Amino acid sequence: MKEPVVIHFENTTKEKVIKLNNELPSDIHLVRYKKPTWKKKEKVSAIRAYRKVDIFDTLHDQGYQVLEIESGFGRIRPNVFTTKCD
Repeated sequence: MKEPVVIHFENTTKEKVIKLNNELPSDIHLVRYKKPTWKKKEKVSAIRAYRKVDIFDTLHDQGYQVLEIESGFGRIRPNVFTTKCD
C-alpha cells in the first residue's frame, strides 16, 4: 500500500532545511523537481514520506520530472511529530 506523501513546505533551500533540522520529523526529504515544459525553473520542497519511491510516484503522476531526492534531515520521530499551528 502506498504511504501518504505530504509537502511540508515549498520553495525552500537545503540551508533552510538544515537550519530547521532539530524541529523536523526524520521522514523529511529534500526534493528537486520540475515540469518538463519548464526551461530553467525548478522547485525545491521538503516533503514527508516513508519511502522515496512514494515521493517519486506521486510527483511523476502529477506530471513532474524528479531531479533529486535527498534524505537525512530531521531529528524528531515521525510518530511523535506534530505540526504547530498559531
